[in-house]
Order: sequence, then structure tokens, then C-alpha cells
Amino acid sequence: MIVILLFYIDAYAKLVAIKQKDGRVVFTNISRDVFFRAAFRNAHSKKKVMALIEKLSKFYGVDVKLVKAIAKIESNYNPVATSSKNAKGVMQLMDKTAQYYGVSDPYDVEENIKGGILFLRHLIEKYHDAKLVAAAYNAGETAVDKYKGIPPYQETRYYVNKFLRVYEGRPLLKIRAHKPGFNITKTKRIINKNGVFTNLRVGLW
Repeated sequence: MIVILLFYIDAYAKLVAIKQKDGRVVFTNISRDVFFRAAFRNAHSKKKVMALIEKLSKFYGVDVKLVKAIAKIESNYNPVATSSKNAKGVMQLMDKTAQYYGVSDPYDVEENIKGGILFLRHLIEKYHDAKLVAAAYNAGETAVDKYKGIPPYQETRYYVNKFLRVYEGRPLLKIRAHKPGFNITKTKRIINKNGVFTNLRVGLW
């Protein structure tokens, strides 16, 4: 009887058996996908997500504080977050971005964070400015290149403002888009005490 019931549950995914700590078994009719994503989220606490961010940021040589700030405002470190635009996971990767950086499962925490970090490293190497990195992560490189700075989009201005608040502990400020003709110039690589290359000019307007 038990074997048949469990087979039914597995085959049709209409019921899920959850064994409690006290030995009781609870059955629920939530979908298999929803159940396992919820269980996955619970298994990956914020502490574990932060630890992975630190590990992978160090491995790929990207400022861990910057990665944490982006992850905070993108998903609040939620590994199963999905936006209205279908951005997924901790770093809220779009499907094309995930595919480009070899992320086969955007809800896999390590894969997602790795993809986000590789994308951020590309943006850092291209723009050399934390504000522009954040702007490009939100609005896309095309918009930043077009306006040669922070695009004049309300959402992006707010995003960059929030990023700076999280990244530097600064209060919310009104952010102005760069005027046409603003040149993005390269700066020397900055090497932190921990050996991380940042290439960032933080806090300069």
C-alpha cells in the first residue's frame, strides 16, 4: 500500500509527502515544482548565499561588496526569485545572459551567482566605474553606451541611487544623468589589500 501510494505521488506529482522531524508524514497537493523550489530556497539560507558570493567573488577577482550590493537590490539574496521580466535567481539573470555565461539552471545558486559575477566582471572591465556598472546591469549596456553615462530613466536612476546606498552606506540622493558628450575614460587598476582588482572610481560624479 505504501509503495503504491509513493509511486502514485512520484508518477503524477499531485501529492508530496513531507516527513516532519517528529516522524509524521504530511501530504500536500502543491505542484512538484513549487514544492522543491520552496524547499530549495529554505535549504539555501541568506548566510549560505552570502558565503557563495564571497567564495566566487574572490575566485573571479571581483569586489565582493559590489556583488553583494547587486544581489541585495536584485533579489534580496533569494535563489528562486523571478521578476515580471523573467529575470531569475539571486543575480536576476535574463535567459540570454545566463546562456552566454554558461548557466544551465538559473535557479542553481552557485551557477547563478557565477554567471552574475562574470557579467559584472565584464561590466567593470568595460566601464571602470561602479555607477555605470550598476546602470548597465539594470538598463543594459546599449543604454549606457547611448547616453555615455547613466541613462535618464527614472528606474535606472533609482537603481543606481539604491546601489550606492547599499554599496557605500550613502543616503538616497537625486541622481542626474550624465550630459551628452561625457567620456568614459579608463583608469588604472586598483588593487585592494586583499588582492582584488576593482578598476572602479567609486563616489565620483
